Amino acid sequence: MAREGVTYPDWYLQRWHFLPEGYLSRRSVAGYEALIRNVYNMASERCVLRALLRRLRWAKPARVLDLGCGPGRYLEALGQAFPAAELTGVDLSPFMLELARDRLATKTGVTLVHADAGDTGLEAGAYDTIVATHPHWPPSCEVARAVIAEARRLLTAGGRLVIVDHSWHPRGAAGFQPRVRERLLGGVLRLEVLSPA
Repeated sequence: MAREGVTYPDWYLQRWHFLPEGYLSRRSVAGYEALIRNVYNMASERCVLRALLRRLRWAKPARVLDLGCGPGRYLEALGQAFPAAELTGVDLSPFMLELARDRLATKTGVTLVHADAGDTGLEAGAYDTIVATHPHWPPSCEVARAVIAEARRLLTAGGRLVIVDHSWHPRGAAGFQPRVRERLLGGVLRLEVLSPA
């Protein structure tokens, strides 16, 4: 799943959550799938998915981008909830994308892209919905600003950016205005729906 020319920034090349090779090996991705994703979602991934889908159901998204799609669990749920939607998943780990590819093998209308979330190379204004769950970009530096700017570039007019993250992770979103802020799992997680300003 690795695309030629994709580079890994220094901040990405670390042992995320004690995984031996960060997100850059099959062994580490298996560890993520078995343990870390449950930690992120406080062992309540279904609750998080339900909240996300509830916030999107009224919008009936047609073209959805999962920015940092990981192993494709959220893409799978989005595909089940919105079977007519075109889905795209972007991730910097080709090993996460392998898992997503296998998980979504029977689903048509899904594209997986190996790219940096701050510079995807995707078509401007192509998505009415962008989802980022537990994003792994540093929250308070130029990396986060680049990702937010890229999300803004990729959204249609009137589109929405939905971010699910831990409440203690600061998230600025220059160029966006909040539409919904919801606390999940007793306030441990935060779901935000943002629109381009």
